[in-house]
Amino acid sequence: MLETNRYQEYDTWAWLYNQTMGPEYSQQQLKPLEILLLPKLPQSAKILDLCCGTGNLTQLLICEGYHVTGLDGSEAMLAYASVNAPQAEFILGDARTFELSNHFDAVISTSASLNHLMSIEDLKQVFGQVYTALKENGLFLFDLNHPTQMAKWWRGSIAEGEIESNYAWAIVSNYHQQDNTGYFKVILFRKSNNHRTVFGYFRGLLYKLLSLRILTRFRLKLLARFSQWEKNWPSTEMTYHIKGYSCSEIQSTLEAVGFTDVEIRTLEGSSHVDDNHSAYFICRKPDRSKTSH
Repeated sequence: MLETNRYQEYDTWAWLYNQTMGPEYSQQQLKPLEILLLPKLPQSAKILDLCCGTGNLTQLLICEGYHVTGLDGSEAMLAYASVNAPQAEFILGDARTFELSNHFDAVISTSASLNHLMSIEDLKQVFGQVYTALKENGLFLFDLNHPTQMAKWWRGSIAEGEIESNYAWAIVSNYHQQDNTGYFKVILFRKSNNHRTVFGYFRGLLYKLLSLRILTRFRLKLLARFSQWEKNWPSTEMTYHIKGYSCSEIQSTLEAVGFTDVEIRTLEGSSHVDDNHSAYFICRKPDRSKTSH
């Protein structure tokens, strides 16, 4: 693991992400890759998983026969990734400044990771590094949350969360249309073993029921008042700022870097991206021998 720039604010999230969101999101993100990207790659292609987190998607791709390198700015995330995907190479680095030249058949970035970059200039830096890292005719696939989608769904309420027997978590998201910025807050509750009561036993049974992903509306309502419900469970709050970018802005920035054949799709591969969908971008680094004539 090459040590370079660090993003320590994501280290605090690593344990929870590895327990919950990493495994779940990786299954969700494999589908658009199977539709939009993987059929276009050679067997045993080399793939860079940019902002790879805890490596769950990296491992799924390795199981499909691909050679995968993961890059992330969080050392704690990569510590889990090296366990989840032991055959992968991992690089600790900044997506804006990593240096890997003409090495990969494809680069991916999933789970709207690039929304964490707060300016189009930063995104352009990332696109430039990805362009350099790709072989000629290499493909770049990533997804982003966009302003109309975020304005509809990021309303300042609990968007998702779970309650387990010894921990609970919730995500609260908020979005400001004035400048297309927002944040999501991750709240983690951990059970204290110093308080065991009869009521606690029955609450444990309730949490076991809720962990089965039923009664979703009730679970989210309970999470909204969880600090009052479980006063002895210490909590940690982690806030992450994001920015929304329009599809046209992203396309023009990709083309300015040199990418061609830019397509914008939904999770299912449709070209109709509306306020219910994040946007998937797939583009190509051109073959210079064909563009020089």
